[in-house]
Amino acid sequence: MATDTKPAVHPRAATVMADLFGGALEDPFPAYNELRELGDGVHWSEQLQAYLVCRYDDVRFLGSDHRRFSSDVFYDSAPSWHDNTNPEHLRFVDTASLLFMFSDPPTHTRIRSSFRHVFTPRSIAQWETTIRKVTEDLISRYSRGREFDIMPGFAADVPVAIIASILGVPDEARAKFREWSYGFASTFDPVVQGDMRDTAIAASLELFEYLRSLIDERSVAPKDDLISELIRTETVSGDRLQDIELVAQLALLLVAGNETTTSLIGSGLTYLLEHPTTLAEVRADPDMLPVAIEEILRLDPPLHLALRKTTEETRFGNTVVPAGAILAPCLAAANRDPRRFDAPNEFDIHRSDNKHLAFYNGIHFCVGAPLGRLEVRVVLRYILDNFPELRLGSAPAQRRTNNAVARGWASRPVVL
Repeated sequence: MATDTKPAVHPRAATVMADLFGGALEDPFPAYNELRELGDGVHWSEQLQAYLVCRYDDVRFLGSDHRRFSSDVFYDSAPSWHDNTNPEHLRFVDTASLLFMFSDPPTHTRIRSSFRHVFTPRSIAQWETTIRKVTEDLISRYSRGREFDIMPGFAADVPVAIIASILGVPDEARAKFREWSYGFASTFDPVVQGDMRDTAIAASLELFEYLRSLIDERSVAPKDDLISELIRTETVSGDRLQDIELVAQLALLLVAGNETTTSLIGSGLTYLLEHPTTLAEVRADPDMLPVAIEEILRLDPPLHLALRKTTEETRFGNTVVPAGAILAPCLAAANRDPRRFDAPNEFDIHRSDNKHLAFYNGIHFCVGAPLGRLEVRVVLRYILDNFPELRLGSAPAQRRTNNAVARGWASRPVVL
């Protein structure tokens, strides 16, 4: 931060955030609701070392103005990345600092333009057959009528298999892809520090090396896969991504495609199975499933927090945030703001206006959103059509509590 003055914190907000980001709360939404209504809905968090921003209009404002709210927060958001005595940390920084999610124009514009032909709704339609085949193969491992945890046993494997297939990764590497994906995702969670961050960085470096080897192979012998497509695609600047830039973006696609889709599958099944009337409606009318998915995205987005940095002093109500401060817009809190949505905590697939922020907004709107939506639609449609007796398991479901950025399901027992 650009000031040495410690920000004032509402005592109740400090207590709630300590529980929320300290792993004491399995259900984060009551905390989000309370923090959004306290004061101006903007609170300094000691755990995040950032201002948590909770209201819809404020969160949308942060995403809409990339000049005032920079995404160049890679170095600011995790001080342990600066450990110049650890060669692994330096190798990690060399690659991860090139992620376009942590860049502003013109760098962001140039790198993101490489994906402009890849993730359009028309382009991803070619992958629907692959997604359905992966879903069918993976769920065939489980017996009808028996209870099992669909998160580690299915939801975590489906997106790995899908993105691996799209990238052109051999089947035998999928297990490592899942491990690497989780490790790389953990490096961007501000509450993951110490030995846990070292382990996550080590996994990330393994991922980088493997992706670089695939890039080398495709550069010599291109195939009909996403890596080959990105190697030959020119940016808006008329050049192509350098190898290290390509490694960083492919790693980001892996994490974004795996962790978010896994969480959304868990949330989708949870909300549908806990609302039998809505489930029956979605089973009867295939056109209602995409609508239901949007409502699930609003209620329980796969990513709960983003990160931005102020380039100038900014006021939110009576709260003044100095220039150079880190902000953590809370997408999950904004999506349940009663100022924007009627009955915001209710699961209602008939909302006439559902402009949620699950994929954020502005120039950093999630580039892979069309693929994520397609994956979840195909997966849920297959399960609902082929398992009419699908029901919740007897064991309680559990959310992740050991992270701040993504608060998806750790377990979701079901019976096929």
